Amino acid sequence: MRSENGLETQVLPDGKVDFFLPRTGLRHRCGPTGTLMWIVLQRQDWQPERAAEVLAEQWGIASESLRPEVDAWVSHFHNEGLVRRCSA
Repeated sequence: MRSENGLETQVLPDGKVDFFLPRTGLRHRCGPTGTLMWIVLQRQDWQPERAAEVLAEQWGIASESLRPEVDAWVSHFHNEGLVRRCSA
């Protein structure tokens, strides 16, 4: 996965993130949880397992319990047109 080419993001003071894709006019906004997931996934090269491990370590819980939530956010970002699958 990777973010769409040209995607603009802006984290707002209230913790929300605005997404804008000028090429298509797509606009989307996520709350603070979506912002956190976006940042962690970006920093972990869109590897859900690694993102779950980072979050689990921070929160002191098992990464296996977070993986479904992280996977759901990856699907959300993909379904909204914010990220795309990379060809192998």
